[in-house]
Amino acid sequence: MNHLMLCLCLSMGTGPETPADRFFAEDKLKHFAVSFVFTSLASSGARAAGLGRTPSLATGATAGMGIGIAKELRDRRSPESGTASLYDLAWDAIGVGTATVLVAQAR
Repeated sequence: MNHLMLCLCLSMGTGPETPADRFFAEDKLKHFAVSFVFTSLASSGARAAGLGRTPSLATGATAGMGIGIAKELRDRRSPESGTASLYDLAWDAIGVGTATVLVAQAR
């Protein structure tokens, strides 16, 4: 009986709970949008600067994912700025991929 009470007491005092990180959440739309915009702008800017189609797409994708990875590294180092999340990186990648496909279709 004492062991049961000890386990019950220990399980109740786990500290502050962190919010659940869901795959579909409002902040995931923000990750998608920021990655999409950065990828599009970087790719279009590289193309306007004279790079060919493939190098400009690579430049845009690198810039878009670079922003997302930098944000998650900052979140990991500084908990008050947010919590690092693989779901956030997934939505960054979805935004980068979508922008890359759309920019590749442009002439």
